[in-house]
This record gives sequence, structure tokens and C-alpha cells, in this order.
Amino acid sequence: MVDPRLERADATKLDELREILAQQEGADGLCPIEMDRIYISHGAIQQVNEAVRSQTDKKKVLMVTGPTEILSNGKNVKEQVLSVLKQEFDVEWLMLKEEDGGLIHATPENSAKIESHLDDVGCVVGVGSGTICDLCKRATYAVNEENPLPLVIVQTALSVNAFSDGVSVMLINGVKRTIHSHYPSVLIIDLDVVADAPAEMNVSGYGDLIATWTAPVDWYLMKTLGMGGNFHTAPSDLIRLQCEELLENSAKLAAGDKKVLGDLSNVLTLSGLSMGIAGESCPASGSEHVMSHLIDMASGVRNTGICYHGTQVAVSGIISELIWDWLMNEFDPATVDIDKCYPSLEEMEPICKGAFDWLDDTHSAAEECWADYQKKLQRWHEHKEEFRTFLDHFDEFKQTVSPWLKKPEYVAKCMHDANAPTRYSQLNYPVDAVTARWAMTNCHLMRNRFSVIDLLYFCGVWSEDFVQMLVERAEALDAGL
Repeated sequence: MVDPRLERADATKLDELREILAQQEGADGLCPIEMDRIYISHGAIQQVNEAVRSQTDKKKVLMVTGPTEILSNGKNVKEQVLSVLKQEFDVEWLMLKEEDGGLIHATPENSAKIESHLDDVGCVVGVGSGTICDLCKRATYAVNEENPLPLVIVQTALSVNAFSDGVSVMLINGVKRTIHSHYPSVLIIDLDVVADAPAEMNVSGYGDLIATWTAPVDWYLMKTLGMGGNFHTAPSDLIRLQCEELLENSAKLAAGDKKVLGDLSNVLTLSGLSMGIAGESCPASGSEHVMSHLIDMASGVRNTGICYHGTQVAVSGIISELIWDWLMNEFDPATVDIDKCYPSLEEMEPICKGAFDWLDDTHSAAEECWADYQKKLQRWHEHKEEFRTFLDHFDEFKQTVSPWLKKPEYVAKCMHDANAPTRYSQLNYPVDAVTARWAMTNCHLMRNRFSVIDLLYFCGVWSEDFVQMLVERAEALDAGL
């Protein structure tokens, strides 16, 4: 039975949420929420000084932004925040830029730029995107892991769920990696600012939540097969019902309904918190995210920008829904030859490296992926009995996870109602069919974490022909390529 208090959680009432979580069965397996305050209201950027004051007695503040101009009601949001901060603090404004003038990337190099400005700083204030947030979380953690520097984030669009978690997604050796950082001390979401954000950015946040219907199921599968994951139902229970209501209000989101935008603000923030509570990104990041990560990794070779994360995840989410739909309705465990499900390290190394070698001349991406993938492969070999039990009790597994899944037809319809892209070719940086097929086919080779695609690969199901079948089923939903 799901605790109705969890289902109706308010992200701004952190003490109440902590109390509810402490009362859940198995609560000792959940991680604490290490945030002090979340503001979600109209005019919330006026609270930035109160937020900083609550974190430090020092007068020096570092404000970190990207170069993109952000307007609300015709006014520059970054300059508004700066003006408010200067009423009480000595502010240094660090504007991060890439040498090529493109979008800012979450890289160790950009984190280091922030770290180099932190002497005598009492608090960092990050203003802008999920990338700025990830960089600030990482930089303030890296300078003192035991006692991270206070961090206030002013979120300017409902683009991703990354603003309220304790990890950073960083590009390391050309590969997307989720690494430990720390929560923002305070998160500020001004509903007037996010309402004026480009519609496609807020739709991106809606898209990021599509993972709600696939990532937790991947997480439970991982736990069932002994492949890791500190599984608990509470992180997903926290957002599932309110996500369902967002899906039902997809058309209102497309119309810019302010109440729905407020609901989206709350649910996205709860989604970020769910990852922190779990101690890993599994409640909101599964097979759909690794497809998206591979497309990002290929952007340099394709000489294109990186798409809005959430919309890219949502398109991949339709594919993941189709995969799970096939597993639940067409997979026959009796056909699996267990002895053929365990390729050796020697067999998999050239396959893994070959999938990524074309990304760079140094082969660093291929080496990075293989270093992580082989850990998963070794663990797969070590947990053969759990796999055998899974096959023997597959009907019980289906009964458990079926309430957590949505039909792909319904998810695609809701995305159409929200005016959200449903095809890779519709993204803000259109993804060609060759790249999209490559990402789908090889995404399981990228990282240590197990998903439904790993299961199908080891069972001999996952292949280019299977991916083609998924493409055709997606096409019938006006989705996919």
C-alpha cells in the first residue's frame, strides 16, 4: 500500500517530507535529504539574499552563469539576481563560456574554472540551466568533500530534474557519467521566471519525467537479478501519482497553463529528490537515459549541439516503453538457454570498444566505456542463480512491475498532446537515423548499470533486427526516428 502522504508530497515542505520518509518500512535504506530550503513561488528570486544569508556570514558571493540571455517580463533575469545580491553582498559574476562559443558542457574542466574562483567565497549562487547546476554542485563539493561550500541555485526553466539531487552528470573522456557531488543548499524556482522560459525548455522537463514509467522498473529488475541497486519503493511512490496527473494535463501544459507549470515545478523537484533519497539516479534514469547519453556523446563527431536533455530522454522513453511492453507480453523465459547467456570478457571487449572507437582518435571513450562495462559483465557472471530464479518466477515479476508501467501508445499520445517531440528528427538539434539506431543498439555497452536492454542482450534477443522491430512499432505511434 502506497502512503498517500508520499503521493501528495510538496517539495517546499522538506521537514514534513523527511518525517513521512522516516515512517516508511525499510526507511534505514533511504538517504537523507541534505537540502535546507526549496522556494517555489511567484517572485521567488527576491528571496535570494535570505537564502544566502541562511548559509554564510561571509560577504563574498560567487554568481555562476552561462552566456545565454534569460528574460522574464522583458528583464534580464541574471542581472536581476545580481542586483538583489549586491544589496547585501560583494558579488563576483563568473560567466562560463566554451571556446567554440557553443553551449556549456558539464566537464571537469568547467568545474575547475569555478573551483579556481572560490577563495574566501562564503556561498556560490548558480543561475540558469541544469548544466550550470551540475557544475556548481560538483565544484562546491570538490573543494571540500567533508564540508561542501554552500550553494544556492536559481532555476530559470523547468528543463530537467537535476536541480534537486545530490549528483552531477559530467562528460568524462567523452562519456556521460553520473558522479557524486552534493545537493544545493537552497533551490529557488520563481514561477514568473519559468513561465517566461521558452516553451520547449519546460516541455523538456515534462519529457524528463517520462522516465518515471521505465527507470524504476529497470531499477527493480537490477535488484531482482542481483545486479546492484539499493531498491526501495518510496522514491518512485513520491512522484508517480503526480506524474500521472501531469500526463492527463498534457494539453494544458502545451497551452502554458500556469497551474500545470506549478505542478510541473513540484514534480520535477520531487523527481530530483527521489534520486537523492535513493542514493543513486535509478528512480529517474534507466534505459531511456543511456540512449540519450549516447546521442550526446556523438554530438562532437556529428558537429551539432546537444539537444534538450528531457525531450531527448522522452523520445528514448517511448522506445523503452516499447521494450518493456515486448518483455511483458512476448518474452518467453522457457526459450532461454542459460548457458548461452554468459559471454566472456574476451568476447565482449572488442564488441564494447568497437561500438565507441569511432567517437575520438584517442579511443578514450571506448576505453572509458569498457572499463565500466566489464564490471557489469563480471557481476552478471557472479549472479547466475538469481537469473535462473527470475526465469522460473517471471510471472511473479510481471505482476509486481505491471502497475509501474504505462502503455507506449498512451505515453506517445500524451507527448503529442503536450506538443513534445516524439521523434529524434524533431529535436532542437535533429538526430539522424544512423546515429539514433547506433544509440539504441549499443547503449547497454556504455556503463556499469544494468537495464532491460542488458537482459535482452544476454538472452540473445537484442540485435539490429530487434531494434528495427522497435523502430517500426514506434513509427506506428508517430514516434521514434
